Amino acid sequence: MKLFSRWYPAQRSSAPELMDDPESDRLQLEQTLRQFWLVNLLLSRMRSLLRRYVLRDMLARGVTHATVLDVGAGGCDVALWLRRKAERCGLSLSISCLDHDQRVLAFARRQVAEEPAIEVLEGSVFEIRGQWDYVICNHFLHHLNDQQIGRFLDLSYQICGRRLLANDLLRSHWSLFGYRVFAALLLHNSFASYDGALSIKRGFRPHELRRMVERSSWTRNPESHRDTTTRVLRIAPGRVVIVASRG
Repeated sequence: MKLFSRWYPAQRSSAPELMDDPESDRLQLEQTLRQFWLVNLLLSRMRSLLRRYVLRDMLARGVTHATVLDVGAGGCDVALWLRRKAERCGLSLSISCLDHDQRVLAFARRQVAEEPAIEVLEGSVFEIRGQWDYVICNHFLHHLNDQQIGRFLDLSYQICGRRLLANDLLRSHWSLFGYRVFAALLLHNSFASYDGALSIKRGFRPHELRRMVERSSWTRNPESHRDTTTRVLRIAPGRVVIVASRG
């Protein structure tokens, strides 16, 4: 029984990912960004989460236009899908994609060059100023340490008018095994295989994220007791999701 009592790494890894190294190979980095589309399509569940917690929320409230901040631009595949899906639902979105890496920014801007409703912003999330209806992030939180995640949650409470949706990785050996098989079959000539496995080791157990949310402005602020709801969800395959809503 002890063998299976903790079938996941007890502590988050703090090892750096290859794509975060400013000296990493540019061609492999761009190939990694291209492969994010496949990873997100098949594994991340981000599309279903956005349908449920952004698009359906807008339709339920009778809102036809909203603003979205996507923290961690990556290849902008999430923003592109969301903008086009919203249009098919009769909705319009203005999406701001934020990143701090110059190489990622250059790639992202090429991907959205024909999309006037999507802008790519340069900067740190901890310096961002503005107001958006929805703040979303996909595979972003695991790049931060626990203290930084607390700062991000507090900041998101300030800049988010309706809902925070933060999708990230469940830290487990099952997730790690499954991803390594997936990467060996489909992800080549990039950082995605190594970094993806490391990302899972940097990921979370639900109770860890729940504790961070409970300490954040989403629940700690006196106003939040009246107008917010927060949930931490575990969904397959290997995802942990924060959904924090206002109003």
